[in-house]
Amino acid sequence: MTSERQKAANRANALHSTGPKTQEGKAVVRLNALRHGLLTRDVVLPGEDADAFEDLLNQVRAELSPVGPIEELLVDRAVNTMWRLGRLARAETALFDWRVRVLKVNQLADQVGSYEVTFPVFAPDITDKAAHTEATEALARAKHERDQDKLLLGRALDADAKEGNTLGKLGRYERGLERSLFRTLDELRQLQDRRRNRPAPPILDAVTLVAGDTE
Repeated sequence: MTSERQKAANRANALHSTGPKTQEGKAVVRLNALRHGLLTRDVVLPGEDADAFEDLLNQVRAELSPVGPIEELLVDRAVNTMWRLGRLARAETALFDWRVRVLKVNQLADQVGSYEVTFPVFAPDITDKAAHTEATEALARAKHERDQDKLLLGRALDADAKEGNTLGKLGRYERGLERSLFRTLDELRQLQDRRRNRPAPPILDAVTLVAGDTE
């Protein structure tokens, strides 16, 4: 999440910026603002920090200094992939958290049931009212924690892959995103080096990438 101090610094820097002077420069700024807004809308999910995404986009663009639409496309693709990798890490944490809470709910439900003796037609006979009340209250708290909104992403992933290995799928998805990011950065580096009329040094082991694609 973007800190209030960082947001204040960004606003202060914007106030000190003189901005473009020419009509052409102002048009470029307006176009970039439109592109950034569209990219943010397409990539950032409801509940995610749009300001944090904008900060990441601005930092990466400042570091990679794209020139022209193709380089800008590659930079946007790299930022998109970096953001999705961060989302994947949060999803994995949420999935683990939710599964632990489900286990806790089941454990407490069994504990509550251990104090109940059920007869046909009649309500359950409580053998230990104090222990039963305590366990029932703990069960309610555990269900509340399990059903929190922050765990919905993990629950969605679990439901989507209920019959498969969810964590294994997450791992394969993460490796695919990493390969995509490295390929994009490598392509951008080669394009920029050709533009600057110099050899393109590899930024990663291409053999590893090719081998990884076969997984």
